[in-house]
Amino acid sequence: MTLSDTKPPLDAADRDRVWARDNQRCLALVASAAAARLDARPDDAEEPARAAELLAAEVREVTGRQTGLDRLCGLFALTAFERDVLIAVAAPELGLPAAKGPVTFARALAGLSDPHWSALLPDAPLRGWRLLDVPAQLPPAEFGGLSQLPLAVDERILHALLGADTMDDRLAGRGRLVSSVCRLAPGQGAVVASLAALVRPAPGTEGCLLTGEDRLTRRQAVVDAAERIGLTVLVVDGDDLPDTAPATDTLARLLAREAGLGLRLLLVEGTAASLARCLRLLTAGVPLGVPTVLSADEAPAGSDLPLLRLPAATASERRVLFAGALREARLEDDAAELADRHPLTPAGIALAVRRSGRLADGRGTAEAATDGPETEGPETEGPETEGPGTKGPGAERCVPDPVAGGPAPACSGGDLPRADRPDGSAVSAVCRAIAERPLHGLATVRRPIAGLGELVLPDQATRSLRALLAHVRRRRRVHGEWGYGERDRGLAVTALFAGPSGTGKTTAAEAVAHELGFDVVAADLSQVVSKYIGETEKHLARLFEAAENGSVLLFDEGDALFAKRTQVRDSRDRYANLEVSYLLQRLETYRGIAILTTNTREAIDPAFVRRMRFVVTFPFPDAEQRTRLWAGAFPVGVPTEGLDPVRLAQLAVSGGTIAQLAMHAAFLAADEGQPVGMRHVLDAARIECDKLERPLAAHETRGWLPS
Repeated sequence: MTLSDTKPPLDAADRDRVWARDNQRCLALVASAAAARLDARPDDAEEPARAAELLAAEVREVTGRQTGLDRLCGLFALTAFERDVLIAVAAPELGLPAAKGPVTFARALAGLSDPHWSALLPDAPLRGWRLLDVPAQLPPAEFGGLSQLPLAVDERILHALLGADTMDDRLAGRGRLVSSVCRLAPGQGAVVASLAALVRPAPGTEGCLLTGEDRLTRRQAVVDAAERIGLTVLVVDGDDLPDTAPATDTLARLLAREAGLGLRLLLVEGTAASLARCLRLLTAGVPLGVPTVLSADEAPAGSDLPLLRLPAATASERRVLFAGALREARLEDDAAELADRHPLTPAGIALAVRRSGRLADGRGTAEAATDGPETEGPETEGPETEGPGTKGPGAERCVPDPVAGGPAPACSGGDLPRADRPDGSAVSAVCRAIAERPLHGLATVRRPIAGLGELVLPDQATRSLRALLAHVRRRRRVHGEWGYGERDRGLAVTALFAGPSGTGKTTAAEAVAHELGFDVVAADLSQVVSKYIGETEKHLARLFEAAENGSVLLFDEGDALFAKRTQVRDSRDRYANLEVSYLLQRLETYRGIAILTTNTREAIDPAFVRRMRFVVTFPFPDAEQRTRLWAGAFPVGVPTEGLDPVRLAQLAVSGGTIAQLAMHAAFLAADEGQPVGMRHVLDAARIECDKLERPLAAHETRGWLPS
């Protein structure tokens, strides 16, 4: 019978106090025994050694925890000799009974029980895991070699012996502990369970590769898996790893040691450039049985580690996630509408709603400060989070940065997310800002201002555009309630806008985005198309993925990408055809809105035309349409005098040219300090015709000026 048999169970606080007290007593007993042996008093070592064993067993029984020394011995597979060397070196630092004089390997081999020379080897636990430090340079005359050098204990090991929950300061800036970021979709729980089973700590455990979704959602899956097996998560950014192999291996040892000491799962978040270094880190934790996970967008080639892919959240799961996040942030919005407009990842949803809540709180505080007594500002600190991507062009919005957090930067009120925007939701504005971030210079993001009612188009084109809008607005019913969403292909809303230059194709694409409350992601073909094999397809993949998150993907003048495939005569033809084939395949699985404009429809590959849900023809405007275009060509603030849209419509030009002529005329009139009149438009028409090398016929300007 032990003392624990006669005592009532302890609560958590009492167990911690008992463990700390008895752990210190156990360390003192083991240190006393080691000191006695080193000082050539072996008879004095037997009693404290037996007492230490009995006390350690009782600590395990009463508190359910090993002593700090026993845990180190089990984690690093220390022999009894190595254990005694470690405690003898640490004793003076911890104020425990210590041997007289410095402790060396030679002295330990001569005095301690069960000595073995292999404890001195550089890959043995004491030196390999840096439990003990050996001075790098000392005078050889004073010390007779490695075995004669005085030993010192590593600071992190001292803390571990006392059970302190800390982290090695040498890992500052390299590794950090992370907490929960978001809630995962229910369908992602199976991967979390598999991940927990694969990385459960065990001797010889292997790492695991995790792909799918975005980086923060993968991180949440690892956090959930670690929680299932009683661990916290230590994350390392692959881009911060050193370039040289020796430095990387040293860091890997420190990280693996820290993960083992702190009961942590080691998560390495890699990029394409750092995958090789990340894999080296994964293998470093194997000797300790440290669970390690490599998170990356794509699995590295040549790896034999088990691979898990986190599936994307479904539409119904996104609605549930949006609803839960809105409820927690105390925001009122249509979760189903947000989920349909913005197919973000679970992490993106949580970040968007959280940032929107902070922005709303900040405005409320500002209004209260203006209308009444001063109030305390909103809290801007939160858990460490990072945005799901790198900031892209057009993402300079006056919304909180999804990476840095905090309040919105100062800017004009027109740029702030507003409830009276076309989508009617400030949350949508933040969702769009998050979705724009992965573009990396491949596209420009524009916020359209002109609606469909401002276009001057023939009835046939207007009907097609309104049908396109209906396809987007009713996707929830047709795809969700009526079952079309269960199909994996053909769910994109794609359109080809064809017609002569200046007939309004790009403007119509922006009007469609405006009606839907979306931004326009206009592909920059100079950045998308690359001379390197496979790079163009990678750029296109990123474009399509980013544009699926609540934007209209626009390929303006996209003939170069969507051109007809040619007969293969050389390698350039082969790879050009591969790009076309990739686009054809990607359009089959795309779930967003894509619009292609072209001046020459016949140059487009017929396979693309077949895949387009809408083909809208933009003809050259007739006289009646030109009259309407001239009537709206000048903004309300422009002073005009004597302008006759009917006579101006005699000039057979496109809508784009009419807009150019109106601006030319406005500058000419402003230079003269007069209202815009027919004479100014005539001068502008002459300038434009000279530019186009086009004659200005007399009947086109008949009646513009008095005879």
